[in-house]
Amino acid sequence: MRHYHPNLFRQCLLLTGGLALTGFGVALTTRAGLGTSPISSLPYVVTFITPLSFGMTTFAINVFFVLGQVLILRRAFPVAQYGQLGVVLLFGLFIDLGMWLGGLWVPSSYWGRLAEVALGSVVLAAGIALQIHADLLFNPGEGLVKALCRVTHVRFAWTKMGFDVSLVLLALTLSLVALHGVFGLREGTVLAAFAVGLSLRWLVPLLRPTRRWLFA
Repeated sequence: MRHYHPNLFRQCLLLTGGLALTGFGVALTTRAGLGTSPISSLPYVVTFITPLSFGMTTFAINVFFVLGQVLILRRAFPVAQYGQLGVVLLFGLFIDLGMWLGGLWVPSSYWGRLAEVALGSVVLAAGIALQIHADLLFNPGEGLVKALCRVTHVRFAWTKMGFDVSLVLLALTLSLVALHGVFGLREGTVLAAFAVGLSLRWLVPLLRPTRRWLFA
């Protein structure tokens, strides 16, 4: 259950900041050319199949994540959480903006691009942590992970890691079936799969002071 305290404006600011970091983190890992972040692996593969932008395919896939939450939580799913559809629309816009900005400069060396994937993973995890502390509306992907945590009683960081790996496997299957090869998935995807989950373990408590700012 979300906690809607009087300073709703600050909650919205923190949520928007988290979405911006998440979107730019996804763009950083993708622009490096070594794959993309696991949470975006499925919509990214879809961009190779359809004429839609990365942000648009992200929105479409995340609609199914919202439906997944409804199926898991049933009557326990708060009606207000349908607002996640607006959240993911904003998230998609931040991804497309990040992809455009990221295209202005891409490291030429392999190790530089690998470092960009690592940086993007940390930025992505920071965005997720801010959304957690905003305690308002989740990005649908994180909302689905939270719903899974509720029914499995497994910690968020570990559940997210398993969820991300599952998305990569789905993206790989789709790529092989529809494109007859591996597209959009490389070693950077594997690195991000573990880097995001591990980063969340220390970023969530590190950014906890933002909650004091919310209640100030």
